[in-house]
Amino acid sequence: MKQPKRRLGPIFLITLGVILLVVSLGYWRFTATLERPQAATLPPTLAGFPLVKAAYGEEAVAEIARLHGKGFPLVAGAMGMYGSHGQAMLWVARAPLRPIAARMVAAMQERIAVGTSPFIPVGTRQDGRRTVYELTGMGLRHFYFQSSAQVIWLAADPSVADRALKEALAFYP
Repeated sequence: MKQPKRRLGPIFLITLGVILLVVSLGYWRFTATLERPQAATLPPTLAGFPLVKAAYGEEAVAEIARLHGKGFPLVAGAMGMYGSHGQAMLWVARAPLRPIAARMVAAMQERIAVGTSPFIPVGTRQDGRRTVYELTGMGLRHFYFQSSAQVIWLAADPSVADRALKEALAFYP
């Protein structure tokens, strides 16, 4: 008895259609997320100072883009000021993927290295497998680092900077 020939064409077309549908839905979800960034989390206190002012989601992402340019897609953001005199400030920007966050950190390092920003690189330190970049400028100590798909920037009064960094690194592992 002869077995009927199976046609692979219809199976291929159905599979291709399912793949296109999944990719289209993923792209739609991605663009919707970019249009409405979510709130990133901020620690309630930093270096012993309470969070006194904060912006989240769209407002924070707009401010981060204003400060640093709109070159990267951000899906979440937050900005916080700690202490009544702004003893510490924290900016959190979340990219859709870790490699994009890594590219954001590299772009920041490249722009600062040019020497046209108000920041002076002091050095780097390792925290486990990640690099923490340290700068000075505008009377403050600044640090930035990557935590998963997030980029964290901390600006703190020199008297509390080390404690603030330690707490930020613990909050954003």
